[in-house]
Amino acid sequence: MRVFHVDSGKFWRGSQKQIWLLSKAQVKQGLDCWVVGYPNSPLLKQCQRVNIQTLSIKVRFEVDPIALANYLRVFSQFRPTIVNIHCSRAHLPAGWAAKLAKVPLVLLWRWLDNPIRNAWQRWKYQQGYDAIVAISRRVSQVLQEGGVSPDKIHLVHIAIDPTEHVVYERNFARAQLGIQNNGLPVIGTVAFLVPRKRVDILLHAFKILQERIRTNLVIIGDGPDRTRLEEIARELGIWTATKFVGYRMDASALMSAFDVFVLTSIREAAGLVLLEAGLAKVPIVASNAGGIPEYLRDGETGLLFRPEDAHDLANKIEMLLRNEGLARSLAEKHYQFVSTQYAVARLAERTHELYRMLL
Repeated sequence: MRVFHVDSGKFWRGSQKQIWLLSKAQVKQGLDCWVVGYPNSPLLKQCQRVNIQTLSIKVRFEVDPIALANYLRVFSQFRPTIVNIHCSRAHLPAGWAAKLAKVPLVLLWRWLDNPIRNAWQRWKYQQGYDAIVAISRRVSQVLQEGGVSPDKIHLVHIAIDPTEHVVYERNFARAQLGIQNNGLPVIGTVAFLVPRKRVDILLHAFKILQERIRTNLVIIGDGPDRTRLEEIARELGIWTATKFVGYRMDASALMSAFDVFVLTSIREAAGLVLLEAGLAKVPIVASNAGGIPEYLRDGETGLLFRPEDAHDLANKIEMLLRNEGLARSLAEKHYQFVSTQYAVARLAERTHELYRMLL
């Protein structure tokens, strides 16, 4: 069985990590696995590092005739059994090309829970695939609200590889982040800095928290919202206690530096960072939004707060900082939960079952 994974992203984010993990697992299953990505992208480099076969195709926009021709050439030459399309930009050119090349099975993977709002998007989600993989029930709901038939949607949760996941030693991680050894707790997040991640809510919660407990705040990640967030930190008077680290390829390994990990998204299909924080054994506070509750059980493996409520977030963080026993218990249970329920071997097997069923 020859399996192609198609992605046009230039960056290394959650969906690219999942493609890489799944591809590695599928190679171990004995599948002839290929990844088609943006030229010289981090995804292709990571795949090449572990000897996954790669091809490069650049997609400029959603209806790109040159990309369509390139996909058609590749699919006609290599004759894949299954094409998995992992990004919105490649959806139409890769999907149409796969259909023209008579690929037996074309799967569209939906990594976001953005609403399908207009006629163009509704039309698009009727094109170029045989079935859609949703990574959470929330994503499935969004697709159905956008006009996709429930019969075409299949749930496959994301995963992580506990056997190869790297976590730095705590003091080393703090040194890498330039955190002073002043004995203060460290609150941290890892996020692509865009409005839907609502990192501004974390800044406001941190301001409230500073009036009760002195702490440090570390924000790992970059994006178009960074400048605005830095301005908010200055306006709130928390700039000296807040550290914007920027993009780090080893962000997941650095999570061990945190005393509490926070995820503030108002839209989050699943949240790979929740699994990464779980393997770092860091207690978590996350917003009760999107697919997050499927990956973090409130009061059992972490704490959920009301989305966009800085006071509720501050209270939940304070609860963990003041109750080390609770924080340790939640972190340990989440670690066990992630290690057993969300290991990449399960993702690969579930995906293989889906392939066999649909073929």
